[in-house]
Amino acid sequence: MLTLYQFNSCPFCWKVRSLLNYANQPYETVDVNPMEMKGLEFTDHKKVPVLTDGDKVIVESATIVDYINDNYAHASKDAESKTWTDWVDQTLIHYLTPLIHPNLTTSWRNFGQIMQTEQYPWYKAILIRLGGSIVMPMVAKRLKKKYTIQDAEAEYLSAINHWASNGLAGKSFYGGDRPDFVDCSVFGVLRSGDKLGVVKTAKNSNADFAAWYDRCYPIMSR
Repeated sequence: MLTLYQFNSCPFCWKVRSLLNYANQPYETVDVNPMEMKGLEFTDHKKVPVLTDGDKVIVESATIVDYINDNYAHASKDAESKTWTDWVDQTLIHYLTPLIHPNLTTSWRNFGQIMQTEQYPWYKAILIRLGGSIVMPMVAKRLKKKYTIQDAEAEYLSAINHWASNGLAGKSFYGGDRPDFVDCSVFGVLRSGDKLGVVKTAKNSNADFAAWYDRCYPIMSR
């Protein structure tokens, strides 16, 4: 059995999950404690995602998705696939944190959606939520500076339009009539923020994106 160690709101984790779901591959998820990284005692790698396949431990999302695709999903790629998956990792993904955690109030609200409070005693859940709500807006500010993001929402919607116009280019999926490796990558990153406003914003802005996302959802999300 494959086991994915993850945070539920982690875009890199959802890239892995979307590909596993696309392949109809059974797997288990283990939600790691984000403050103490409990659950990863078996590895020196203290970041998610981590995938185990029997005795194998695979780390780093790019390595994990390649492993899954080579051994389970066999999703098609074309000559431009790497250009698009690089765009996902180097451009699209950087807008999510500034949009989801722009300030303490919004971050607190979104952590209410992110956290599965049954994981923790009530007092620890409050501390983790408060700590995250304080830290993540600071992370968002650093990311905006690092990647020279001036207007996160406007630049994010420009990226969505780029995907719809140049990636989908009138097709049902990037892969044509069926989704492929690139579709799984783009969908997975965005699925991580499905209940946090970013998908709704994109769908309201671009009808072609909205139709694509809704086609992907039953295939890649569970």
